[in-house]
Amino acid sequence: MPPRTIACSILAAAGLALGGCGEQRDVARTLPAPVDDPATTPGRAAIALDVSLIDYRMQPDNPRLARPGTIAFAATNDGQSRHALRVDGPTGPVSSVTLRPGERTTISVRLPAGTYKWYCPVADHERRGMVGRVRVAE
Repeated sequence: MPPRTIACSILAAAGLALGGCGEQRDVARTLPAPVDDPATTPGRAAIALDVSLIDYRMQPDNPRLARPGTIAFAATNDGQSRHALRVDGPTGPVSSVTLRPGERTTISVRLPAGTYKWYCPVADHERRGMVGRVRVAE
């Protein structure tokens, strides 16, 4: 066989092997679906409360919530420093990640009727005024 014919035969065979012998295959492309954190899935919280973390205060500072249950605290860092939110619940403290200015996160805490401390646990922020009470069904 002449060299040109051999080269063409090899290329044809390779093309068939790579092309699946001429059959057309539909390739499904999938992306991983986001997985919701069960503690922060919308619809599971009894109450959602937006919290603004500001240098060095929180708004609202002493909220009153009408009913007990799972509370979703949506914290936004509206300050210039890093901040976080911690709620001292009945089973221990629940803390958010530390947020850079402009970042937002949600933590969920199951709170029966009562009064609970909440504050920024970063550095001396609590001492500087980032502290308050959450009153639930009181």
